[in-house]
Amino acid sequence: MGKCVVCNKSAGPFHELHKACLSAYQDTRKSLREKLADTVNSAEISPQAIEALYACKPSNQFSNSHFKELFIKYWQEHAALIVKESSLNLVASKNLLHIADEFKLTDKDVDDFLYTRLSNFEHLDRIYQEKTVKEYIDHTPEGVELNENEKVIWNFEDTDKTEQEKFSQAKQWTILNSLLDNMFMKSRYKTLDVRVVESGKLIVTNQGLHYLHRGSVKETKYSDVHSITPMKHGIRIQATQKNASPDTYITGDGRFTYALLLYAQGENV
Repeated sequence: MGKCVVCNKSAGPFHELHKACLSAYQDTRKSLREKLADTVNSAEISPQAIEALYACKPSNQFSNSHFKELFIKYWQEHAALIVKESSLNLVASKNLLHIADEFKLTDKDVDDFLYTRLSNFEHLDRIYQEKTVKEYIDHTPEGVELNENEKVIWNFEDTDKTEQEKFSQAKQWTILNSLLDNMFMKSRYKTLDVRVVESGKLIVTNQGLHYLHRGSVKETKYSDVHSITPMKHGIRIQATQKNASPDTYITGDGRFTYALLLYAQGENV
């Protein structure tokens, strides 16, 4: 038997809302959406504004988990609008992060790396303003050997690296196979796309990239990079070596990562 999310009483099989509680439920949604919009767009968040968000939950009987689902849904709506804008709305991003901290939201609670992308606004703005980007770490990560005059600019934790490999697999060819494959328009060779996914750390320096994965380090110098392509959640690096496959690094924020790499290449020590 399901329980009503508003009054926490039995709502019957496969139901989570009484008809009598529908009005209260709709009022909760409206109140939460409106107060969240006001708080995000305010010049400064006051303690009273945070209390007003908590007060949108009408009673102790209202489901805590469902209220959090509603809160995350509306928070994500605002965050998605902010990250899609061409300009950087630093006030709104700061407010959204402050609200997320108050409600203990992390990147794992929201979709599309929205928390990460908002968190990078401050650093992205410094790059656009041609100011120094604050370094995340002031020491050499374990396993990385820096060259002369090389310094760490940024450390992307929990970065996935994907590689796309293509190769052909020959088939035992007979006249019958040929006739059948021609009838069904099948290729003589089968192309297999294999995605290899690793998870590690991406260290950005003023001379190149160091990718740490299970004790091994892959170094890519900027002088060996043919192109850097920004993607929604990361970047794609194409090296100059013959037959080199592109490496895609999923950092959560392609816009910031691309700008950071351009900045890092011009950083002198």
